Amino acid sequence: MRGQYVFNPPYLILGLNLTIIGGIDFIVAYLSAKGYLLTGSLTLLLITLSFVSSGILGIMNGIFANFSSNWAVTAAAFGLLLFSVLQIFASFQGSFRSAPIGSENRKVRLTLVCSAAVFISLFLSLLVWLNVFPTFFVNGVGVTVFDQIVYSVVIFLFALNCVLFLRLYLKSKANVLYWYTLALALDTIGLYGLTLQVRYYDIVVWTARLGVYIATIYFLIALLSSRKSNKEAENLPEI
Repeated sequence: MRGQYVFNPPYLILGLNLTIIGGIDFIVAYLSAKGYLLTGSLTLLLITLSFVSSGILGIMNGIFANFSSNWAVTAAAFGLLLFSVLQIFASFQGSFRSAPIGSENRKVRLTLVCSAAVFISLFLSLLVWLNVFPTFFVNGVGVTVFDQIVYSVVIFLFALNCVLFLRLYLKSKANVLYWYTLALALDTIGLYGLTLQVRYYDIVVWTARLGVYIATIYFLIALLSSRKSNKEAENLPEI
């Protein structure tokens, strides 16, 4: 029965989100930012922004989990929404082979947009803390209609992202695209599981979280695999 079995070690989600979501997301953001500075790829710039915002809101999700399950679920929902929107723009950029941004002022441009991503993420976290948004989750009852609406959009965007990156992979057979597509597919499945939660720490939701954590590791493998050969490095702007 959903919500019957609960696993709730103190500060476990905070620790996992700091190391896996925050830590890995920031590493992926750093690697994609280096790729952007080298190539001027708008795709890589958007990927950088998506992982910066995801890392910050993932950490805030872990912090909020120790105070309010509703805050934690709300922060996660908006973090995933922001991530999925930036990712869908990145996948469209890769699919339609957009021209790279000029080499001038790349560092300044990267600094400005990353600063904007940090500000937006922290501002959303502040709004969550101030209870500006409607209730997304009631512990023991489950997610509300607001959470369902946001997650429906997020899951659709993740699934569409997965299809677009799969299309790119079938064209290039690049390892970076293979692992990136797997990560998006696993994220899509895991996110659906998060909509089934009745209690914030129930076993069903831990299974979904495990899928999301593994997907985050796959994103890191994707970016690292792109460095193994010069040919795949040249393909980075196309992801």
